[in-house]
Amino acid sequence: MQGNASIAKTCNHLLVGMAPQDRQIIARDLHPEELPAKAYLERTGSRSKNIYFIESGVISLLETGDLRDPIEVGLIGREGMIGASTLVADLVPQRDSYVQIAGRALVITRSDLLQVMRSSEMLRTYLLRYVQTQIAQMSLTVSASVRANVQTRLARKLLMYHDRVGVDEMPLTHENMSLMLGVRRASITHAIHRLEGEGWVRAQRGLVVIRDRQGLETYCGPFYGVAEHRYDQIMNNRRSVHSDRSFQPPSGKGMTA
Repeated sequence: MQGNASIAKTCNHLLVGMAPQDRQIIARDLHPEELPAKAYLERTGSRSKNIYFIESGVISLLETGDLRDPIEVGLIGREGMIGASTLVADLVPQRDSYVQIAGRALVITRSDLLQVMRSSEMLRTYLLRYVQTQIAQMSLTVSASVRANVQTRLARKLLMYHDRVGVDEMPLTHENMSLMLGVRRASITHAIHRLEGEGWVRAQRGLVVIRDRQGLETYCGPFYGVAEHRYDQIMNNRRSVHSDRSFQPPSGKGMTA
C-alpha cells in the first residue's frame, strides 16, 4: 500500500512513462527516501543494492578515473534513475553518483527490479532506451567541454539544473559549480559575474537565481537543447506504444543534458 500510494503522485518521468502493468508491479516494492546533499548513491566499482527513481534534487555523475579532482560528466534529476547500467548489463558503476542538490527518490532494491525485468521484455527495452539517453548526454557534455568557453558551459549547466529543480532559485555554491565544470573557483567567479552582467542570473552566497532563462538559452545556442531533444525523442518513442499517461518533460526544451 505504501508503494502504490507513493507512485500515484510520482513526478519521476521514467515511472510515469512506464507500461502500466510494469509500473503497477514495481509500485509494490517502492519506498520513499530523502537524499541529503553530498551523499553518494553509488561509488565507482561498488554495486549498490538499491535503484533510485529521482523525484527531486539533482544527482551528479562524477568521473574520478584519472585520480585527480572529480568532474561532473552527467547529471540526473526527475527525468531519470540511478542504477540503470547495473540492471541492463550487470555492471558495477564506473562513476560516482553524488547528490549535488538535496531531494528525494522512490527506491527499490536491485534484486526486486531485476525480478520484474526478467518477466517483462517491455521494461528491459524501456530501460535500455533510458541508458541511451545518458550516453547522449555524456557525449554532448564532452563536446561542450571541448568547443565552448567556461562562461557558455556554465550557462548550459545552469539551464540543465534549472530543468530538473523546476524553480528559479537553486542552492548552488562556487564549489558546486567548480565541480560541474572541472575548473578553478576563480574561473567560476569570472563566468558568473559576466552572466550576472547580462541580467540572466543573480548570484548570492550559496544561491543562484535564474532571471532570464530565454536569454541564457539564446546565449548557449547549439550547446543546450540537443540532448534534451534526444531524450524526448528516445523516450517518447517507447511511451507512445505502451504507456497510458502522457510524458511531460520538465521546464525548458526537454530533459537530459
